[in-house]
Amino acid sequence: MKLTTEPGKSGKIYLYTDGEYRMSMDADTWYSLSYRDGDEIDEEELTELKNLVSSRLAYAQALRFLTLRSHSAQELYGKLLKKHSPESAEYAVEKCRELGFIDDEDFAERYARELAEKKHHGPARIKTELLNKGIDKEIISNVLETLDIDFSSCIIDVIEKKYYNCLSDKKGRDKTVAALMRLGYSYSMIKEALSEYKLSEDGEYEY
Repeated sequence: MKLTTEPGKSGKIYLYTDGEYRMSMDADTWYSLSYRDGDEIDEEELTELKNLVSSRLAYAQALRFLTLRSHSAQELYGKLLKKHSPESAEYAVEKCRELGFIDDEDFAERYARELAEKKHHGPARIKTELLNKGIDKEIISNVLETLDIDFSSCIIDVIEKKYYNCLSDKKGRDKTVAALMRLGYSYSMIKEALSEYKLSEDGEYEY
C-alpha cells in the first residue's frame, strides 16, 4: 500500500493508504517517524503505526490530566480508558511513572494529609479514599503509620465548628460520635477527644 499525507485541521496530518483515509496525527509525531509520502507500507506496519499514534495521544492526555492535579497510577489509568485502549493507557501511565510524573507513595502521603487537614477525615476514612484511588494497601498502611497528624486536634476542630452545642446531653453526644465515626475516627479516638470537654456537673462524660 502506498502511504500519502495531507495537511489537516489544527496542525494535524491526515494519513492515507492507496487514497483511503486511515488516521490523523499531530505534525510532531509524523515528522518523528521514518515514513514519508510515497512509501510502501503493509497492514502489520500500519497497525503498529496506529498503536504508536494511539499511545502518544494517551500520553499527551495523561500530561494534561497531571497539569490539573496529581493522580495515582490507577486513577490516571482509569481516566485514560474512557477514550483510549488498555494498551495505550498502560503505555501512558508507565511512561509517566518512568519520568517521575506519578508516584503512588508521594501521592498517597500528600492526599492523606489533605484529607486530614482540610476535610478532617480520620484514619479509616482516609484509608477508604486511598483505596478508591487505587493505592496499594501496603502503601496506605505505611502512610498512615508515618503521617504526622494530630487526629485528636482534628476531632476537636470538628466538634468546635459543628457539634459544640450538641454535647450537653446524651442524645447530642451520640449524634456527635456517630458523625465523627462517619468521618473515619475510631470510638476510642473520639472518646479521648471528648474527654477534654468538661460539660457535666461532675466534670465527666457518660458514654
